[in-house]
Formats: sequence, structure tokens, C-alpha cells
Amino acid sequence: MLVSSATSASYNASAAAAAAVKAVPAEQTAQKSEAPVQRTPDTDTFVKSSEAENTVEAKKLSADQISRYQEQRTASFTKMINEIVSSQANKGKKAQLEKNGITKDLFTDLVVTPEQQLAAQQAIGEDGEWGVNAVATRIMDMCVALSGGDASKIEEMRAAVDKGFQQAVGQWGGSLPSICSQTHDEINKRFDYWKENGNLDGYQYQKAGVE
Repeated sequence: MLVSSATSASYNASAAAAAAVKAVPAEQTAQKSEAPVQRTPDTDTFVKSSEAENTVEAKKLSADQISRYQEQRTASFTKMINEIVSSQANKGKKAQLEKNGITKDLFTDLVVTPEQQLAAQQAIGEDGEWGVNAVATRIMDMCVALSGGDASKIEEMRAAVDKGFQQAVGQWGGSLPSICSQTHDEINKRFDYWKENGNLDGYQYQKAGVE
């Protein structure tokens, strides 16, 4: 599966932008803001870095305000990574449960039926929306959008992704299902490709264990 290029990323950092507006003095916020973008649990959106920078310039923020704004955007991004990884981990956990009758998921304290388990297995499969390729693509598209496709920001994006995974590990008691580790490895492969080639154009996903 071919990964989409930087120009295909269509993400909106509404949470971070809202936090930035709070940092602006009242007399500078008279300009009418755009309506907030609706975000679904499975679709996290960000504005491209260049658009965000234009917003900052238009508001004439101070150096300190710009720094806080950038920190807020990164923190918001890391939180989204955490949420995505935790959702994938939950699917992976359910998919690993025994198939004998109704099983108790001790982590979520929910009863998982065989039908729900099968649905989770399909969701984390190679073609599933929570599989390695799908989640890695989702996260990398966010990285490209947030960085504006600037390869010089790769390590900054990588660090934010790593932090999101680490937070998820902490929430899951020190370990995540193998599907999450595979996804993290795949994301790092894409960061390496981006660093070497300047973009993600042409990157070809290969299933783990396939050369």
C-alpha cells in the first residue's frame, strides 16, 4: 500500500489553536475566528504547519506566546498519539482473549463476547482500520501535516510520537499488545525513509516479517 504524500494530509490542530488564542491579549482577539472543526474518535485533524504559522503571525504574538503556542500544539499532538495507541491496544487486547464462550476483559472490566472478539481481530488485521499499516499511516499523515512536510522537523515529530507511545505504555501497566509495538516499529521505518528521501512519496508498506 502506497503512503499518501504530504499534499494529501488534511489535518486541523483545532485544540492547539484554541489554546493559543487564550494566550493572546483580549484586544488582539477581536478578529472573528473560524468555527471549530468537528473531530471523531477515529479521525484526528491538524492544520499544516505553514497555515498555523500564518495564524500566529496574523495575531502578532510575542516570542514567549509563540513558544507556548508551539508547545501546546506538540502536547496536543502527543495526546492524540496516546489516544490512538490506547484505542489500538484495546482492540489488540480484545482480539487476544480466549474464544471459549464469554470472556472478561480485566483491563476494561467489560464482558467481551466471541462476536466482539472477532470484530477486534478483523479491526487489527492487515486491512483493518486499527491494523499496523492503517494506524502508522494515520500517525505519519499527522506528522507531515503538523510539520508542513519539513524534513528538518522529523526528529521533533519522532520524539512527540515516542512520548505518546510511552504515555500509553504507562496507562497500560508497563506493556502494550504486540500490535502496538509493531506499529511503533513501522512508524520509525517511515521516519527513516522520510529522513533519507526528504518525503514519504513512494514508501511501500511491507507486512512484518516480509522482506
